[in-house]
Amino acid sequence: MKFTILNGRPAVYFDNGTPVVTDITCGIRFKSPDGEWHSHYLDGEWSLTEKDNSAVALCGKTKLIFSTEGRGFTVKCEYVNEGDAFERSDDFVMFAGKLADKVRKLVASEIREVNGNRTNEMLTGVYTIDFENYDNGHECGDFGALITDGGDGYIAGLLTANEYFGGVWIGNDGYVEARCFTERHPVPCGKALTSDVFFITPVSDPVREIRDYCDTVGKYSEFPPKLNFDVPSGYCTWYYYLSEISGDIVNRAAEDMGRHKEQLPVKYVQIDDGWQVCYGQWEENDKFPMGMKALADKIKSEGFIPGLWFAPLWARIAKVAKEHPEYFAKDRDTGEQTLCFDYSVEGARQYMKEVYRRATYDWGFKYLKLDLMTTCLGSYIYSDPDFNSLKNYRECMKVVNESVPEDTFLLGCTAPFLPSVGFVDGMRVSCDIFGDWNSVKEVMNRTLKRYYYHKRLFINDADCLIIRKSENEDGECQRQCTRSDEEIKSYISATAASGGILMFSDKLCLLSDEQKKMLSCLFPQNKDAALPLDLFERPLPAILDCGVKGKIRTVIFINWYDEDLTLSVDGGGCHVFEFWSKEYRGIAGSKYTATLKPHCCEVLFFTDSTSPAVVGTDSALIPAIRQSYENGVIDVTFEKHDETLYVAAENVYGDGITAKKLSDGLFAVKSEEDNLRRTIKTH
Repeated sequence: MKFTILNGRPAVYFDNGTPVVTDITCGIRFKSPDGEWHSHYLDGEWSLTEKDNSAVALCGKTKLIFSTEGRGFTVKCEYVNEGDAFERSDDFVMFAGKLADKVRKLVASEIREVNGNRTNEMLTGVYTIDFENYDNGHECGDFGALITDGGDGYIAGLLTANEYFGGVWIGNDGYVEARCFTERHPVPCGKALTSDVFFITPVSDPVREIRDYCDTVGKYSEFPPKLNFDVPSGYCTWYYYLSEISGDIVNRAAEDMGRHKEQLPVKYVQIDDGWQVCYGQWEENDKFPMGMKALADKIKSEGFIPGLWFAPLWARIAKVAKEHPEYFAKDRDTGEQTLCFDYSVEGARQYMKEVYRRATYDWGFKYLKLDLMTTCLGSYIYSDPDFNSLKNYRECMKVVNESVPEDTFLLGCTAPFLPSVGFVDGMRVSCDIFGDWNSVKEVMNRTLKRYYYHKRLFINDADCLIIRKSENEDGECQRQCTRSDEEIKSYISATAASGGILMFSDKLCLLSDEQKKMLSCLFPQNKDAALPLDLFERPLPAILDCGVKGKIRTVIFINWYDEDLTLSVDGGGCHVFEFWSKEYRGIAGSKYTATLKPHCCEVLFFTDSTSPAVVGTDSALIPAIRQSYENGVIDVTFEKHDETLYVAAENVYGDGITAKKLSDGLFAVKSEEDNLRRTIKTH
């Protein structure tokens, strides 16, 4: 990258002289009482000093600090207000500039505003925008991935969130702004503002290289991403009972999961909202007479790690809110006490530290779900005048991390994405799941489009999987489900493709054997997020490439729509086997094409056709079958007892195997209890 001054303003060029971004400046945006936006951008002359792979641009006392990063560049702004005072600032525009070409397509999250605070979190939508049918531009949460009219790809995004919550504006004309949200704080004359770090990079394949952007975020994070845990699986009380839980219900749920542990080998049992006296008073209520330690011990006795739900920022009617009003932030307009803890106050920090220490060290819970973060955060007044909602959140998360053992898994929920890096092990990336098909679409639209975060910044969580129907519900059920059998198959398949946290929330004893068998097909658990090959082509990803495990590539087609949908993927001359129907589709050509009915799916296994091979299984949605072929013999390891593998060959035989011919060229081979490794002779 080359940094220079063009027409009086900073500009960035590729080494070959092609412009990347020109007409660069910075400034302040604010909203007047009548709701109109006003902007004040620096329009003076800039000078620039370049050194090695970096440069500093100056306009008065304001600095833009540029550095080369990979194929792109970073910029950080140190803004000094040398003019009139701003009584209110809503956005500190730390970077504004123009790409060399118009934007054709954009994939980005939106921004959600709560309590005067703007963030990017699980409830924000993720959009695929074609600017041929969309006017003006889009305010993106954290970053946007785009393709220009000329076919060039770029990613423009924030790398840090140490100072402010922020976002990126991307216009269809190629105009880009990086914004730090200053939460109505005044900017008097002489006031200095320091931004977070912004990044623009060219990409040749945006779908794949968004993941590289996340790696760069991890590199710049104040705290390295917490990637020490395996992808969790377990059970959560919320989506069957909601807050209507009791110690007896949790006991029964743990016992039920224990009875199914061989079929559903999960690790955690997590108690959700409803166990506490109230938000902020984190003691068991009278529906838990045995106490939380005894309940955690019961969960452990069933072979699971106990988990517990918290809302770390919120005190609703807790006695602490009455006894210590100084622990809470103040409303910016009225000056009245809010329900949000002010973590700049030492007393508030110590109070919550004791809460987490008791839950983990004393009671024994080693999985904490930390919820309702952005719901409570706001543009408030804090005891420390330099605090804002971002710094309050980060201090809150520091308190949690300092208070619990290192082997405690921390799940963020309704929490901001970028500011959570280094503080959480897992992160909800979707809205809540409800009981109909449209809810599955909303959950999976967010989850499947946020594949890039997974195992780079944190472990993704697509919310709980609930597959029940009305006949699987009793009087204790608080959330009724209405999905069809085909919709449930698509839901399970999308969950497998997500590769993230797998939490069940049905009453297992009420599910049929066939339903439990469907759930068991999620094991061995897929732990890698599928690549949505059509990310830029349609609103909901329908072609999900789960990659190659063993010798089998799994691709999942899902028709999210109410009309038939035809989908295609590279066939590569491979054997094709469909999991749900157990159909062998033969050898594909250069393209494999299928037409799906509304709300239906296909889970497709592609296997090299140059030699006889195992091409499918009846027991795992995304198999990792170990197999090798030499001199007419397939050496294979079954993943489960009582599993059937499907073998493409002219003939199959061998000692100690049960082989059934299904059609010309396809055989079913059954596993046996005593030995999962087999040699299959073929010719």
